[in-house]
Amino acid sequence: MTRLGGHSLAKYATGTLIGTSEGRGWNGLLAERWRNPEGDLGEVEVRDTEVIVMIDGNLPISRRGDGKLEHCHAVPGTVWLCPNGVHEDMVHLYGDVRESIHLFLPASPLSRTAIEDMGIDPDKVELCYEGGFRDPLIEGVARAVRAEMRDPAPAGKMLSETLAVALGAYILRYHSNLRPASVPLPSARGALDSRRLRRVTDFMEAHLADGLTIERLASEACLSPFHFARAFKAATGTAPHRYFTNRRIARARALIAEGKLSIAEVAAQCGFLSETHFVRWFKRSTGATPSEYRSDGDSADRTSRPREGRRRWDKSDFRIERRNDVLSVRLYGRLDTAAADMFAMALRDATVATDKAVILDFGEVSYIASAGLRSVLMAARNLGRQEARLVLCAVSDPVRQAFAARGFDRVLPIHKTMAEALASLEGRSGGGDEARRDIRATAPPGP
Repeated sequence: MTRLGGHSLAKYATGTLIGTSEGRGWNGLLAERWRNPEGDLGEVEVRDTEVIVMIDGNLPISRRGDGKLEHCHAVPGTVWLCPNGVHEDMVHLYGDVRESIHLFLPASPLSRTAIEDMGIDPDKVELCYEGGFRDPLIEGVARAVRAEMRDPAPAGKMLSETLAVALGAYILRYHSNLRPASVPLPSARGALDSRRLRRVTDFMEAHLADGLTIERLASEACLSPFHFARAFKAATGTAPHRYFTNRRIARARALIAEGKLSIAEVAAQCGFLSETHFVRWFKRSTGATPSEYRSDGDSADRTSRPREGRRRWDKSDFRIERRNDVLSVRLYGRLDTAAADMFAMALRDATVATDKAVILDFGEVSYIASAGLRSVLMAARNLGRQEARLVLCAVSDPVRQAFAARGFDRVLPIHKTMAEALASLEGRSGGGDEARRDIRATAPPGP
């Protein structure tokens, strides 16, 4: 792949490079963090498409590219775009830029195939040389990339590639010579079907120690990277990088519970950069360090056997039991983002095609985040596709209020007890079942 950021050292010759993503193996994106003092920057022929977002500073800045002069007062979040091929002969800083992040994309921020897929002639696309403006999406992408540079995620390659594709499509639509209405945003053409989804997730499971990319996963699904991430999330409710991270954590939990490998060996088998990296992310996901998790003694299969006196990592937990063709799931503690993703994957793995219902017992749940609400809605929709139902019971007041705020209480059957929920499935009791419409026919607004 052509080296990105080829003009940065010439352009920022008076500055200090304080961070780079070079060497991370990212596809289609190079990120650099710079500090620049007051004065003039170098004159350059811009080689790559460069997106600059100021992180820390408050000063006037002037620049000129291909004869176009711009002047602005820059504050954190100010954005500048420099397309490939522009001759930039003047950039003057009237003060210090304490930090800015520079995202270098290929000359064309999307592949020719992707642009053609949007019904656009790639040869007619010209990106705009413009700057001094605020854009929440561009700033959000830049800050997400900066966070990944400073604290690498277990699936950082996937995350960076996804952000690069999203940023490229956005720039093409809103910062080119094309009218925004004429450039459709990337669409997934629907969710991945069950066969392709299983192929992709099986491939992930077999390569948890590898640095997979969106491009590699997209090839397993026979889709372009342009569409894959959205199609995967539409099918699972989870972005590919988050799904992959959670599967690595789940594998690590199982290996630690077996007790046969050292913490360093578990980290290597689950694809973490180092033992330190693994310990940090494991604690972030479970609330305990791997050593604490292992020292709990008989800790195998916490997801199926939470015990009395759970320690701090069990603030989020769940137990799954099967009763013939009905799954019952009892949840504990907080259904926050990390717990919601692990719950959704465990439920999907436990459900079989012949199941007629899943009962979720919320009696021990004290808090549910937006991600938890999404996981419940996604479970209901997935079950609906196989002509099965989702039933809730023992919903605590805080969770009931969250359901009511999203309209879930109008479309999901809610019962007082597990016994009442089971009776409703056997046709012996109406209860909450009769008071609500079927999720297969309608759905509440997404969280």
